[in-house]
Amino acid sequence: MKRFYVLLLAMLCLLLLAGCGSQKQDPPAEGVVRVCSSMNRNLSEALMEDFANKTGIVVEFDPLVATSLSQRLDLLGASKVDVWLGGSAEEYYMAAERDMLVPYLPRGAANIPPQYMDRDGRWVPLSIDYIALLSNRNNMRKLGIEPPSSWDELLQPVLHNEIVMADPATGGPPYGLITSLWQLRGRDAALQFAGSLRTQQVLYLPTEAKAGYEVYLGNKAVAVMSLRHALALEREHPFLYAVPVRDGNKNMITAVAILKNGEKRKEAERLMEYLLSKEALQIMRDYRMNPLADALNDKNKYGDIGTVPNDDLRWMAGEKQALIREWINAK
Repeated sequence: MKRFYVLLLAMLCLLLLAGCGSQKQDPPAEGVVRVCSSMNRNLSEALMEDFANKTGIVVEFDPLVATSLSQRLDLLGASKVDVWLGGSAEEYYMAAERDMLVPYLPRGAANIPPQYMDRDGRWVPLSIDYIALLSNRNNMRKLGIEPPSSWDELLQPVLHNEIVMADPATGGPPYGLITSLWQLRGRDAALQFAGSLRTQQVLYLPTEAKAGYEVYLGNKAVAVMSLRHALALEREHPFLYAVPVRDGNKNMITAVAILKNGEKRKEAERLMEYLLSKEALQIMRDYRMNPLADALNDKNKYGDIGTVPNDDLRWMAGEKQALIREWINAK
């Protein structure tokens, strides 16, 4: 059995007792790097296995527990994790504000469009995604409407009790809905939309996967989801239809950073270099990710994406709970 998998099984057992935030961790052996990931688990494991096989560096890997941003940062800050993989731009911004990150710029970052980079190099963006609406064509025919492609189209009376999405507290597309409309339309217009959406009796579920499953089953007509996930479901099931939102989308960045409390800086830097290598980028593509390193050579790939705001990361991260509370309670 490969060395990576032996160690991974052991770490998964330890996760039940410790996890990324354990404060009682033995110093890692030479040639070991500790990684905590918010990214898709299968993708994370594929990347870490390939890195371990190519470099001989053993990867101690844990998935990051799904809690609030503040709790996740507390866990990471109390740990000896070397690299945090898969968080969003606003999450890394808050980590940088807590002085948790070590600036490092891999050579491959030169291929990433500068507008997505942190100007101080404290984190490195890896991939980009957008917000989509996933509709069940069968449901839409019964309702007598075309699949919606804009936020305002979700307010059609016929879609009352037909909309599903993940809880905005989980971040991702539902929180992107809030921050995009708030920034593009202004607070008053955004809350007016939120009040109208509230009357539609939207179903909020713990995860995006559960929201998509409701549309797949036909229990709901339309879900708010990531474009990558929605397109994957459309490819598998022809009765589903995915479309990017036209009137207020969001740059959903997945990134990586070195954590200051980690003890294996050299190994962490090698992992950062690997994540922008052609091998790692191909693994990401295989998992339907959209590497930002491709963007300079593929300028038209996202030409059908609607209006996207220039995100205020400080506001998005620092005011998240207050924004969600005001949005959910809008009348």
